[in-house]
Amino acid sequence: MVKRANRKKTYSTHASEELGDRAQDYLKKDHLTSENYLRDSIEKAANHEVAFIDFLDTPEAMAAKKEAKAGDGKTYDSLEDLWRDLNA
Repeated sequence: MVKRANRKKTYSTHASEELGDRAQDYLKKDHLTSENYLRDSIEKAANHEVAFIDFLDTPEAMAAKKEAKAGDGKTYDSLEDLWRDLNA
C-alpha cells in the first residue's frame, strides 16, 4: 500500500492571469500542473536542494555592484536629495 503524505498546510500565491496562463502552458509540456510544480519546489527547498537564482545578474546590476564595491557610488544626505537626483 502506498503511504500518502499528511497534508495539513496550504500555500497560496498571487499572479496575473496572463502570467499564470503562460506558466501553465509551459509546465504542460512536461505534463506538470502548477500545483505539482509548487509542491515539488517546496519539497526541494525543505531538503536543501534549491539552486537559487540571482535576479540581480543583469548587466546593469553587475555594473552597479562593481561600482559599489569600488566605492564609486553616490551618497546622499537625505531621501529628498536622492529623489531630486533621480528625477533630474
